Amino acid sequence: MFKTYIVTDDMDPKIAEYVLGDYSQVTFIPSPTEEDIIKNCKDADALISLYEPIGAKVMDNLPDLKLISLLSIGFDTIDIDYARKKNIYVSNNPNYCIEEVADHTVAFILALNRRLFEYNRAVKEEKIWQYHNIKGNIHRLSKQTLGLAGFGKIAQNVAKRMKAFGCEILAYDPYIDKEVGERYGVRMVSLDELLENSHIISLHMPLNDSTKNFFNRDIFAKMKKSPIFINCARGGVVDEEALLEALDKGWVSAAGLDVLSTEEPDLENCEFVKRDNVILTPHAAFYSVESNEEAQILAAKHVEYFIKGQLEKIPLIVK
Repeated sequence: MFKTYIVTDDMDPKIAEYVLGDYSQVTFIPSPTEEDIIKNCKDADALISLYEPIGAKVMDNLPDLKLISLLSIGFDTIDIDYARKKNIYVSNNPNYCIEEVADHTVAFILALNRRLFEYNRAVKEEKIWQYHNIKGNIHRLSKQTLGLAGFGKIAQNVAKRMKAFGCEILAYDPYIDKEVGERYGVRMVSLDELLENSHIISLHMPLNDSTKNFFNRDIFAKMKKSPIFINCARGGVVDEEALLEALDKGWVSAAGLDVLSTEEPDLENCEFVKRDNVILTPHAAFYSVESNEEAQILAAKHVEYFIKGQLEKIPLIVK
């Protein structure tokens, strides 16, 4: 019988058992390291994973492995090239949390633009009840330009939400035609034009070899409007030392970060934690009760479709 192993503790095994009960034996065995996966899942036909690393070592030691089904949109924890070489299918979950991440991005923009956390701290901790206590000016959103770095489904939903505030919206994405931007009332521009003209920059790029540390010192230095910087995508797309320098030098005025370079940051020594002009959330932008359940159902359904040979129903990264 086909054997599916759930190696993440972020999935309720009852959901997979409900979806796959007639098609696959399901084993729930959280395995956070490659060594754990190799030890626990030797006869796996499929793995259901979230952030667990699955590289060449795992694929070489799981001889029956045919499919890696991810709960997440991102797939940077998988050695995609090696999976392709080994003829192992890889699927992700590209649609399950679009609303949530778009909402989270807009929440960052509103909170930082209106300086809500600074006002809240001044009132609660310093007992200061003065609108002019906050340093720097606050401007209405309708007078500002939002730049979207990457214009996939999440960024498109951010654009739809932010149009209601009257912003001009620019987007940079070399893989998206200008006609797609026009559909959302967004002007597709070069990266330099986006960096020079945006009062708010929101990052929506995947993490891969070409985007790792894409936002580096040179990129931040080109930000002429001292923008608010938002990252609800992947931490590895940003050079964190460069962002800290940008905050120090005023190239960036504030930041909203849902992700950092690691999923297990040392918060006691994290420089971003110490800064009043940075809001941090713990990679939570994807989360709602609905999205969490949907991700788990879809990850299991993708295994079901694979077993049935219905590959056209699966969002395959490697096929």
